[in-house]
Amino acid sequence: MEDIIRQVYAQWRVAKEQARQECDSRSLPNMAEKYRMCDMFKGTEDLQSLIRLFTSPQGMEFCIKHRFPNIATFRLFKPFNPEKYGVYIDAGIITLRNPEKAVLIGHTSATINCDTLERHEIFLLHGAKAFINASGWAVVSVKGATGCQQIRNVSGNAVIL
Repeated sequence: MEDIIRQVYAQWRVAKEQARQECDSRSLPNMAEKYRMCDMFKGTEDLQSLIRLFTSPQGMEFCIKHRFPNIATFRLFKPFNPEKYGVYIDAGIITLRNPEKAVLIGHTSATINCDTLERHEIFLLHGAKAFINASGWAVVSVKGATGCQQIRNVSGNAVIL
């Protein structure tokens, strides 16, 4: 596991530098400096800490925007059962009920039913698909990378953002 995390860390440093250069080229020096200074990811995390970083608002925004890490790297984590942390990598056809947070990656097609009075966060990466049913007072936030698909079905007072 440590070797995989070191590999992801090396890829993150490259992606972070590319993001910094992009900000410089777009005349956004403040953003470029923030990328340069960012040290959220240390490369010494365990799987649970890495997933917590990855699914943080800043982490997920970075991953979606920069398609980081690539699908091959995500697949290296599959043997470590990331599903227990709400991360589904090439999981096939699945059904989830009221997940607090779910990250769908690659060949994953999920039917997600949300009907509780809480916020549910759904993230789609690398071609994942989601059919989201929101009902009652559920609030569902969905963010997806280019190439991902989502179908939304809302009833009652539910909201999908």
